[in-house]
Amino acid sequence: GDSGGGGGKDYSSYSCDGIFDLTEPYSVDRCSYSRTCNGGEGLYVTTAFCDPRLSVRGWLLVLSPPLLLWLVTLFRMLGTTAEDYFSPSLEMFSLKMGLPPRFAGVTLLALGNGAADVSATVSAFVLDPDKGYLMSLGALTGAGMFVGTVVAGVVVV
Repeated sequence: GDSGGGGGKDYSSYSCDGIFDLTEPYSVDRCSYSRTCNGGEGLYVTTAFCDPRLSVRGWLLVLSPPLLLWLVTLFRMLGTTAEDYFSPSLEMFSLKMGLPPRFAGVTLLALGNGAADVSATVSAFVLDPDKGYLMSLGALTGAGMFVGTVVAGVVVV
């Protein structure tokens, strides 16, 4: 592998996480660090740290359009999947249970939203009967705190 980076020190004994703390921006040391950290493995894309022509702003300008297009594509796929698969099954369940549409959306949608948490909790208990409860409590508490803080904060804003 490439361990030089055109000069600079050998950072093979350092973790790649410290690249911003231990080196100066656009320096030979940062380039060497990106190529030799983690026991010589280095980072996946060293060009971002070794080519002085590419700044953070340059990367943002280059990557923003494709990432924005990818985000739009993912949301469209999510919407069509929900429309084609989730909505018909939600409608069928509400008809079988005799729920009015406004209650069906609130009740069954909440059950569907919590299904992942229930399956993760059951999986934690099954895979580790002795300490699985710690993982399940952490997952449920984290999910509840996320809804209570982030979602409520976004709704308020």
